[in-house]
Amino acid sequence: VIPSNLNAEIRLNAKDITYSDLEIDRLSSKLLMKERCVQITGTEAASNFGNIDFEGFYSTRTKKDIKAGFSFNFKDITAEKVIGLMPAIDTLIPLLKSFNGQLNCEVAATAGIDSAMNIIPSTINGIMRIGGRNLAIRDSEMYSSLARKLMFKNKKEGLINEMSVEGIISDSMLEVFPFIVKLDRYTLALSGIHNMDESFRYHASLIKSPFLIKLGVDVYGDNFDEMKFKIGKAKFKNTNVPVFSSVIDTTKVNLVNSIRNIFDKG
Repeated sequence: VIPSNLNAEIRLNAKDITYSDLEIDRLSSKLLMKERCVQITGTEAASNFGNIDFEGFYSTRTKKDIKAGFSFNFKDITAEKVIGLMPAIDTLIPLLKSFNGQLNCEVAATAGIDSAMNIIPSTINGIMRIGGRNLAIRDSEMYSSLARKLMFKNKKEGLINEMSVEGIISDSMLEVFPFIVKLDRYTLALSGIHNMDESFRYHASLIKSPFLIKLGVDVYGDNFDEMKFKIGKAKFKNTNVPVFSSVIDTTKVNLVNSIRNIFDKG
């Protein structure tokens, strides 16, 4: 808990920083501390992990009322390094660790924190956007099972030329909005729900495939070790799937504004 009588304003400009495997060429940030709260704004860093933009707050009204909020932008960074920098993202976006290659990630969220400094999953509200080019899906049980069911040519690795995935995090789940991906011999429209207890349900509509008819595949289960498949009707008939980018952008702008105005509006 931040002491109530602590007031500080800190401007940080640094370069040539080494912390574990993270090497930062340059870093700038502004910290404001008062009213048992820390506000971090205008953070920019160029590192060996990629370029990072960050804004956030850490509020401690009491030991039992601790909250945090953040907006992260990662550019040209691998999923492994994102999780290494911020392990909590693995809970927010379980699919992230399946991707290999250079990613651009946007994650913005607020959450409650317990006395052991753990994020309380049921309190998370936020957005995510993951995109990139020349990506690969490896070591993914979901991909391997799907590849066997749909007779992919490459059953060990899925190569993706371009991808952009968006979703909303709330009510202890991540809702992945519909997106298009070209994988192996297929063009797929994907969407789904991933719960914080590891259970999930995803739908894949086969827009273009070796099959003569358009099929839909539901993948679901309590975890990736107990996946089930169901062949049925395709939800999407073509690549004109609903787009929710404006929802993501608006939610992110509102969250960032709430971070910047936390001392004015609470």
